Amino acid sequence: MSATLFAVMAMLARLVSRSIPGPQVALVRFSFGVLVVAGAWAVFRIELRPHRWRWLFVRGFFGGIAVLLYFACIEHLGVGRATLLNYTSPVWSLLFGWILLKERPRPHAIPALTLTLLGVVLIVGSGSGTWRMSGWDLVAVLSAVFAGMAVTAIRAARRSADDGTPAESYWSVFASFTLLGMVATLPPVLPPFGQWVVPSAREWLLLFCVAVTSVWAQLIMTRALKHVTATAMGIIHQVTVVLSVLGGLIFFDEALTLRSAIGSAITVAGVLWVVYSE
Repeated sequence: MSATLFAVMAMLARLVSRSIPGPQVALVRFSFGVLVVAGAWAVFRIELRPHRWRWLFVRGFFGGIAVLLYFACIEHLGVGRATLLNYTSPVWSLLFGWILLKERPRPHAIPALTLTLLGVVLIVGSGSGTWRMSGWDLVAVLSAVFAGMAVTAIRAARRSADDGTPAESYWSVFASFTLLGMVATLPPVLPPFGQWVVPSAREWLLLFCVAVTSVWAQLIMTRALKHVTATAMGIIHQVTVVLSVLGGLIFFDEALTLRSAIGSAITVAGVLWVVYSE
């Protein structure tokens, strides 16, 4: 359900980004998340006391930038291509976990990484008939790198520490993501660096739907992680990629060349292999 909601969110973001810039869509999404956290604290007195400030900052800052770039890419690349490239984040999470958390990957993780990168090369070279990566393709890959760093920070914040520091609660991690994400999306939306586009009633409805599906998907994912492994979650979330690519083809007439289709299949296979190797 979480994977499906993330795909619906991406397609709604693609729809509203026809008239509202992607960064502004991301800002509304994060602002709604902040309201949800504030409401949950006021009503249920959820645990928000931070313990691992550094990892919470990394999760919020890099996660916020990742979403900002992802929404901008949905606007410029289309929902299918942007989601596919963004969801290579497990590859980068594996690398950051190896470097920062000393989580040594299994031997077959390296060929899985190579396979994923081969698929990405095929995808980004499929638009113009050349192998040159476009600027927005690079931004989409960068969003995946930042998302991989954010996921690594979640793992670090949630696991037990050797010095006895308590692990962060689900809500404190989510709160850092929404609050710092909102701060990160303010500069490209508000003057002097950006400009706020006043939404119509229909656009406000679409923005609200983007925000609701996003927060709902995040909370369901957080709850599901208590009952399923991170490996299973990573595999299941590739459903988001498949649904987003199909949604782009069906609802937005997004092109899918033979090279891009082959690259997409290789990329998903590589990501699944990477996730399985953890």
